[in-house]
Amino acid sequence: MLVKKVFYRELVSNASKIFIVLVFILPITELFKLLDQAASGNIPTITLLTMMIYGTIASFPMILTIACFLTVVITINRFCKDHEFAIWLSSGLSPFYWLRQVAIFSLPMSIICAISSMYITPWATSKSQNYVEFLSKQQTNMIISPGIFKEDGGIIFYLEHYSLNPGIAKKIFLQYTDNNESPVTYNVTAQAGRIDNDNGIFGVTLINGNRYDLMSARDTRIVLHFDQFRASVKQQYTPLEKARMEMPTSTVRQLLSDPSTHAQSELSWRLSIAIMMFVMCFLAVPISIQTGRVQNSLIFVLPPIIYAVYENFILSLNGYIKDGKISIIAVFFVHILMLLFAVLLTYVKTFPKGYLFSKNKQ
Repeated sequence: MLVKKVFYRELVSNASKIFIVLVFILPITELFKLLDQAASGNIPTITLLTMMIYGTIASFPMILTIACFLTVVITINRFCKDHEFAIWLSSGLSPFYWLRQVAIFSLPMSIICAISSMYITPWATSKSQNYVEFLSKQQTNMIISPGIFKEDGGIIFYLEHYSLNPGIAKKIFLQYTDNNESPVTYNVTAQAGRIDNDNGIFGVTLINGNRYDLMSARDTRIVLHFDQFRASVKQQYTPLEKARMEMPTSTVRQLLSDPSTHAQSELSWRLSIAIMMFVMCFLAVPISIQTGRVQNSLIFVLPPIIYAVYENFILSLNGYIKDGKISIIAVFFVHILMLLFAVLLTYVKTFPKGYLFSKNKQ
């Protein structure tokens, strides 16, 4: 009872510290990714803070997985370095005892991770997408200032009156330059027009107006009367593809009712995140039990390698599921194999020399 109390207290203490550190690090990483998308014009710059918060919430399962895995590794390895683990092993507590204690600790964490990946992550992704789409529709109204000249990309725009709801403007003025053959500047005026937003492009349609060609000679003016004239005034940004965002924002009920391979792949990945967390905590036990000098160096090599191979293999299988080449059951066979591999490593660690010989052992 005393051993379990000390072990759980150490796990909770390390988990809280690691979780807090990751919570502070991940938003910064998320912000740098969003800055890259904002620089390429995929998202408006004013959405960075909100999308960073939603991105951090959506990444909560990943934070929890890394925190729990590092917690088990650091806790058991610290016991081994301080020779506490050797005393407990010599007292009759086998590695399987610690495997059982880690399972008790990681099972509720895996349930929380599953709930987060199934519900919280899609909710945060959906809110982020809806926020971007909302600003896509409202960005036109934000840049319109009646009575003030606006300039963007060499285009000068002015209107005197604007009605927000129908998008009707009055007394509109445009000036732009045509650089096809020889640069020619045009002034376009109209008494009325309509402002709209077509897939992120701020445009204006002028009705019953005139276009004046401003040639190099001051006394030369060519006037063209038109019934309708449309001009793209400002390129806001390129909206995210809805197909790419559709599955990550789908609810569990929608995924279960959708027989498509894309829905099965998304459901498989959400379940795999929680299962991977539980399996990796299992793997952390035999990896962390290092009593020799040579074995002790493996703690810095094996965990990232195994985790990277495990995660990339699951992602590859999800790609095959999306293409319809394999069934979703194949992913669960991989999780079972990794769980058996963890049990096998733990069994090998019950032997005196472990799974590698150590130079400092007699």
